[in-house]
Formats: sequence, C-alpha cells, structure tokens
Amino acid sequence: MRIFLPVFNYVCMLILSIITATFVYTILFSTPEAGFGHVEITSLFILIAYVLFASPIQIVLHRHPKKFRSRDLLVYFIGAWVVCSALALWIDYGFVVFISYKVYLFSFCASLIYWLLDSVFLMKNQS
Repeated sequence: MRIFLPVFNYVCMLILSIITATFVYTILFSTPEAGFGHVEITSLFILIAYVLFASPIQIVLHRHPKKFRSRDLLVYFIGAWVVCSALALWIDYGFVVFISYKVYLFSFCASLIYWLLDSVFLMKNQS
C-alpha cells in the first residue's frame, strides 16, 4: 500500500487545489447570473492548466525539494501568470489583461494555493 501513497497525496493535493482555485476564480470573475455549469467548466479548465503546466514545473522543482521555499512560489507565479495571460488573450479579453489587477491576483492566488498544498502534501519528509 505504501507504493500508492505518493499518488494518493498528489491526487488529494490536485483536488484541493482545483476546488480552492475555482472558488477564488468564481469570487473574482463570475457574475451573479452564472450558474453551476460555469463552475464545472471553470474547474475543468483549472484541472487542465494544473496538470499540463504546473505539474511539469513541480517535477523540475522537486529535484531539490524543500518545504515552503519562496523561489518555488515565484516560479509557480510566473508560470500561472503566463498561462492566465495567454488564455485571456486567446478568449479575446484583449491587451487589457496586462493592466488588469484581477489576472495578477488570480495568478498569485492559484500559484499560492498550489505551492501551499504541494508543500503540505508532497514534501512531508523533506525539511
């Protein structure tokens, strides 16, 4: 059973990250008219972004693991900002994305959530 513990920890971290990031996104960007379908599709997009972009960064950063290292948070923030900006430009949000505080705030929140849960769930034995 110990062989499945890292996979279980990663899945728990990913699920909690998605739920928390979806909640933050809903508070920042959703209108009151948005229904539950909006939350579901947002969760799906956040899952895809975390798996495709944050997980490879995480693998590279785990070569020399250390809990709550600020350099890792900075790397996650830069990655999250690039992904959020690219998605905002792709969905025709326009170049306003570079002056909108909400994109920076969501990028920081998404990276902070992932960094915290990564340090808690996946780096238990490292100091």
